[in-house]
Amino acid sequence: MPHRDPFYVGENDSPAKRAILRAALTQFSEQGLAATSIRSIAAESGFTNPALYRHFKGKDELALFLFETCHAWVWARCSTALTRGHDFEEKLTAYVGAWLSLYDEEPQVLAFLSDSARVLWPRANAAIQGKTMIGLARALMAQAPALQGKGRTMDSNVAAAALQGSLAELGRMLQVGVIPGPASQWQNGLVALFKKLSE
Repeated sequence: MPHRDPFYVGENDSPAKRAILRAALTQFSEQGLAATSIRSIAAESGFTNPALYRHFKGKDELALFLFETCHAWVWARCSTALTRGHDFEEKLTAYVGAWLSLYDEEPQVLAFLSDSARVLWPRANAAIQGKTMIGLARALMAQAPALQGKGRTMDSNVAAAALQGSLAELGRMLQVGVIPGPASQWQNGLVALFKKLSE
């Protein structure tokens, strides 16, 4: 079976750029932005600093490229999940399932996005900033029974923050080994919890 490149590597990218992108995401997700250097990315990629500078002006441009590419991929997958199902429970199941599947497929991507958002989000392009995970969670939770009609018992902002925060924290717990993977095994429990909270 041929090796499949990750989604953030373009099919026309040179071997050097492919290796640099893979090495950068690994280093950013494991060490963080501040602790990662151009030299360490180049060393892990097997290419030289000048090879990296042929593709990116520096670490900041490389990090922002990966951030925008990864965010767009995650948002598209989760947005598509919200089109599945007809009622709140089916949409909640699809959304939670999509997020957990993403973690199982690309844990480095979600770790990188979560850990670098404070620094990179303000610098992301407007198209990316217009597509937020909290916006998707808010759209989903607005369909919850507890948010419908005059007898509303829950605020959509709080509900969205609770859902997205729970998914992010579960990812962190998986990342550091506090709870076992795969992430997808936690889908039924999370869906049951948010279904109960939204009744």
